[in-house]
Amino acid sequence: RPATVIASGGGTHNHTLMTMISAALETPVRTADSLGWSSDAMEAEAFAYLAVRAIRDLPLTFPGTTGAPEPLTGGRFA
Repeated sequence: RPATVIASGGGTHNHTLMTMISAALETPVRTADSLGWSSDAMEAEAFAYLAVRAIRDLPLTFPGTTGAPEPLTGGRFA
């Protein structure tokens, strides 16, 4: 069990959600902003990273982390 969870993204602005996550995990939840990082920018950066991997036909999921049967790419560009 982690000692602390660091959350980022739009949900960090929802106090009720953050409280519920902390209660469910029985672990303190801090925002990335509290560490000097931008919670909102991190979410955008993560999606950009996934988009570049998809453009390059690189895997986004792996058996060891998601249980996928093999490394799989994802997304669709239109």
